[in-house]
Amino acid sequence: MNIYLLLLLRIVHILAGVGWVGGAVIHTVFLEPSAKATSPDSRRFMQYLMGRGRYSVFMTVTSGLTVLAGGLLFWNSSGGFQWTWIRSGPGAMLTIGSIVGIAVLFLGLLMIKPRAERLGALGQAIGAKDGPPAPEQLAEMRQLDRELSRIGRVDFALLIVALFTMATARYWVI
Repeated sequence: MNIYLLLLLRIVHILAGVGWVGGAVIHTVFLEPSAKATSPDSRRFMQYLMGRGRYSVFMTVTSGLTVLAGGLLFWNSSGGFQWTWIRSGPGAMLTIGSIVGIAVLFLGLLMIKPRAERLGALGQAIGAKDGPPAPEQLAEMRQLDRELSRIGRVDFALLIVALFTMATARYWVI
């Protein structure tokens, strides 16, 4: 692969990865606990963040770019997925990190995004009508919130595993 293409892919992989992991850290460590502590006042802020604030779009784009650029870099580093390289210390750690990163991408797309979109739609429906939300709406919101919180913690932990394995891959000897 051309050195300039490799540099571009590495820059995209690192910058998008920083955005992805950084967004997850900010959300998990600061936004979610603050929103829960200030609920129901925080609902409008969170709805704006996820909808018009484009947080979910940012996370989808950065995760996709990270995995795409990382996959191309992996292919290049492994000599086209050569088993000998994959079994080496750095290869094994990058393989683990890559598999975990891809799993986190799909966890976000298949489990977090649909629940977040449903929660946003539910919030808009509640905000559009006069009066308090129906008991069924409140129950669904609480359930979605619990599911998102649980899945988000798993997502966050797996992102840290992917980050750790990739950042330290060159130092592993197997």
